[in-house]
Amino acid sequence: MKIKTRMGMAVVTAVLLTLPGLAQQPWEVTLHQRHDALVAKNGPGTDAALRDRLLAMGKEDQSVRFRNVNAPADEKNATAAELSAVDHKLTDELREIYAAHGWPTIAMVGYDASQAAMVILTHSPDHGFQRALLPRLEGLAHADRIDGAQVAVAVDKELVSEGKPQRYGSQFKFVDGQAMMIAVEDSANLDKRRAEVMLPPMDAYRKQLGEMFHVPVSDMIVRP
Repeated sequence: MKIKTRMGMAVVTAVLLTLPGLAQQPWEVTLHQRHDALVAKNGPGTDAALRDRLLAMGKEDQSVRFRNVNAPADEKNATAAELSAVDHKLTDELREIYAAHGWPTIAMVGYDASQAAMVILTHSPDHGFQRALLPRLEGLAHADRIDGAQVAVAVDKELVSEGKPQRYGSQFKFVDGQAMMIAVEDSANLDKRRAEVMLPPMDAYRKQLGEMFHVPVSDMIVRP
């Protein structure tokens, strides 16, 4: 597997969705209810062409990451270069979309395509672009026009890039074969903040990280 210096919530969020027929924890029920309420409130989207474009971009984002994670050791450099190139290309496309349409809300493109836009943004190498958008995105999330979970990831990545404690606990580092959470602000209220933006409790997140990346998840905290 690829050893990353940091990992965010983008992929793990999907993993945490409960499969049909399995018993759900109360927090899972709550997240599904809030997801369904967002979809019901905003509808399936009105711009089918933009929706399809964003879904294709999201598929490209995930496909290149899958290839990189699963590439043999002698192909890692090549797939890492491909990953970087795709991230730059998708950032340029997303910037073009934003200039022409504004941010892709659920009402504009549907839930999945709106999420794809956020995932691409969190993977963008352009921190200036991310930083400039955050106030707008936080406002949209507060108004239930986009899902707050991926916005929280973007907030955390920006804080960590500035050497500050993160807010929602989405960012981890691999240190000596273990995943360790980067320091958070006001740790006593971390799960409360996570629930507010439709993120699962930290215990569940830690478990999923360990299962997904096949590494122990330490209780130790590391500095940004």
